[in-house]
Amino acid sequence: MHILATFVQMKNKKLQLVLITVTILSLIALVVIQVSWIVRAANIQEKQFNHSVKLAMKEIVGDIAGNESICKEVADCIGNGGKSSCSRSMKNKVEWTKVDSIVKSALNHYNIKTNYEFDIVNTRMDKDYNVCKKTYFSNNLESVLLQNNIELKIYFPKKREFIAAQIGIMFITSILLITLIGFSFIIILKYYKREKELYKSTRDFINNITHEFKTPITNIALANSMISKSEQVISDEKLSQYANIIKAEQKKLKNRVEGLLDVARIENGNKENCETINICNFIQCTVDSYSVQIQNLNGSINYLQLSDKCTVHANKNQFETVISNLIDNAIKYCDDSPNINIKSYDKGNYIYIAVEDNGIGIKQEHLNQIFEKYFRVPTGDVHNVKGFGIGLSTVKSIVESVNGEISVQSKPGKGSKFVIKLPFCSE
Repeated sequence: MHILATFVQMKNKKLQLVLITVTILSLIALVVIQVSWIVRAANIQEKQFNHSVKLAMKEIVGDIAGNESICKEVADCIGNGGKSSCSRSMKNKVEWTKVDSIVKSALNHYNIKTNYEFDIVNTRMDKDYNVCKKTYFSNNLESVLLQNNIELKIYFPKKREFIAAQIGIMFITSILLITLIGFSFIIILKYYKREKELYKSTRDFINNITHEFKTPITNIALANSMISKSEQVISDEKLSQYANIIKAEQKKLKNRVEGLLDVARIENGNKENCETINICNFIQCTVDSYSVQIQNLNGSINYLQLSDKCTVHANKNQFETVISNLIDNAIKYCDDSPNINIKSYDKGNYIYIAVEDNGIGIKQEHLNQIFEKYFRVPTGDVHNVKGFGIGLSTVKSIVESVNGEISVQSKPGKGSKFVIKLPFCSE
């Protein structure tokens, strides 16, 4: 059993490591996807930019071609003297200002609002022709200007900055989200480690203080036993009553301490040795031990054996805790006379034990929580039933320690049904 507990602990640690690794890999994958998406968005934006520039240049060329004075100046500029560029010779003329106005208007029309430089050049002599990637050339203007290889070129020195600005909000948002997710993961991991250490220290504290309780509880029981045997106490009704109260409360406290110690032993893997037991006989003996108590409450408890398969691999003492806790809960959480029905049956290679009662029941929203340690179903400020909330947690731990399962069905006001599934083993 110790080996099994160690294996379970190793399995849990391995699962935690896998989850952390998967989370980190998911964050890395998210970063890669975001970067890939941003690059793709930038490429799409650049294609859109290029398309808009081509449309704008087509409009610009049409406007320039429709202006005779500009065409004449361009023809004179490039046609005479073999000049390669018109910008130097025309930049101080009115026609060049008109060209600039045409270019700016067309670019604004297509929402291209970034710095630009333009020129009308002879492509045979222009050194930037088909070299600079940030420069755009219009279609040939020879049909307008009656001059071969004359084209308009526009250069955008901050093209990349403009494209980056178009996707800037998305880019910044993506980076912020990735950073926030990563930071949140680190914080969660930090708090997880802190909670784990706190849980461990709390568990150790409870275990230590519980062990410290055992000696005074034993001494109280011994002292009360000695006092109860004295003639003075036997002859005095009140003293005898007080001694019985001390005995009852001492037994109740002892059971609470033993319950906490059982939880500690199971969590730490310090379980007692298991053996092959006849679970049917064991259940019957446990039921018989509760018969008198339940009869005094005008209730009933019945056990129905529906299978000959009864052998399981478990620890007697721990399994007694399982059945006893379920019966105790059926008695404690019943506003009327308790009626408890227990039956065992087999299905496949498993033995099933069903414990059904007529208690107050459990609300649906609490069914998944009742097996958690220290959890008690909320009842407001009134707690008619005392306890630590460790009974069902102990039951679940013991059942799972022998590779079993436990489930519950319940309706408020109707009662609850607990079903234990245990692997069958032969004699």
